[in-house]
Amino acid sequence: MSDASPTWVGLAWASLPMLAVMVVLWRLRLGQVGSLSIAATRLTVQITILGWALGFLFAADSPVLMLAVALAMTAVSAFTVGSRGSDTTGRLRLEAFVAIALGAMTVMIVAITLSLGVRPWYDARVVIPMLGMILGNSVNGVSLAADRLAGELRTGRDLIELRLALGATWRQASLPAARAAVATALTPTINSMMIAGIVAVPGMMTGQILAGADVNRALRYQILMYFLIAGTVGISTLALLSVRLARAFTASHQLRRDQVPPAARDR
Repeated sequence: MSDASPTWVGLAWASLPMLAVMVVLWRLRLGQVGSLSIAATRLTVQITILGWALGFLFAADSPVLMLAVALAMTAVSAFTVGSRGSDTTGRLRLEAFVAIALGAMTVMIVAITLSLGVRPWYDARVVIPMLGMILGNSVNGVSLAADRLAGELRTGRDLIELRLALGATWRQASLPAARAAVATALTPTINSMMIAGIVAVPGMMTGQILAGADVNRALRYQILMYFLIAGTVGISTLALLSVRLARAFTASHQLRRDQVPPAARDR
């Protein structure tokens, strides 16, 4: 079996198609050359630093350090959610942190104790890579849900207030907005699951196969990750929407317009 492992020289060769694209973009004045350059540089630096950090974390074999890293990863995820879309308030970051932490903690406990039986439970070689993939997808799902909910409440508030005036509860009046937000959050995950194994060979499975792992073991890991990602995105989205919707209405079932974020162009 071929021992295919990229070297730094190999990575330089792999960058040639991207560099060719950048040259064409520059010659045709289509833009994005600077963004691609910055993204490639940041990727290389950040992944290199991550490799050093993981080496230290694996060697330390400390539950306290592993939990600290997991907490920091969750906090950065929540900050990222609060930096996207039309609502960039500190309240959204706090709500996103709680929602993402709830979703990630739930699925990680299930995965570590029931699915994989990891011993010890704080084995960073297993926990941190899995948590990273889960959080990465949660950021996208939660941020999309928060932004879509805000947009639905903002554009449909007259219709929502009409439903309330006709006797609907706030849950009934906001159901279309909540449904749209959930669909927006889960669509990327559902699409990925639908094409996995037919159109695309998923990343985790590809990595394990390239590393020489048994194909059956690799496919089971990939299915596991898809289930965990779907669970995390779903739990985190539902938790965030529950908090945001409860705060958007009064106890007497009235829409609080001051809690509906303005459009980005209005700020």
